[in-house]
Amino acid sequence: MRKQNIGIIIIVLIIIGVLSFFLYSNYADEQDRINFNKTIKTASDLENVTDKNYVAIYDKGSMSVDEVIAFEKNDIENLTREIDLLNKFKNQTRNSTYKDYLEIEVNRLTYEKRAHESCLESYNLYKEYLNGDMSSSAFFSRQKDIDSQINRTENQIDVEKTNAINYLEKHPHLNKTLTDLEIDEDFSTIEWGGTGNKNSRLYVY
Repeated sequence: MRKQNIGIIIIVLIIIGVLSFFLYSNYADEQDRINFNKTIKTASDLENVTDKNYVAIYDKGSMSVDEVIAFEKNDIENLTREIDLLNKFKNQTRNSTYKDYLEIEVNRLTYEKRAHESCLESYNLYKEYLNGDMSSSAFFSRQKDIDSQINRTENQIDVEKTNAINYLEKHPHLNKTLTDLEIDEDFSTIEWGGTGNKNSRLYVY
């Protein structure tokens, strides 16, 4: 009788353990989902700040070199915050889908940051040239190198955007999440006729 009671207690403890594991797992998954949504929305809002800044530039029509330099610095700061935010969640999440997708987005943003850093270098050089601190031959020679660097970086950005498109097509539930949250289009499309998979239903002409 005593052995029977011990056996029952062991079975009950096993059941409680299994139920606790599933309850915790479900809770952890739900928290992961909530934190992903919050993280990607915050990153999207930072991306929208950059987009609005671009619109402001086009609306203004012209800017001084110092204003453009300040604009590029601000974009680089925003991109750094965005990368740090996504990396932090990527390194904490239990969800492999989130992790793989954010790896692609971090790569894209890293290349975008490099492009802005190159543009910043270009405008700083131009300022030196305007101030007479650099010869025209030195300026145009260095500018040619920077332009080539920017072109290579922009090609890499398109590659990562295509990777994101292809990944979201394989994970429609994740794509629906981004759509429902109204996430910035940079996270799921190649806009303005960029390169990429034109057969993708996410491709924007």
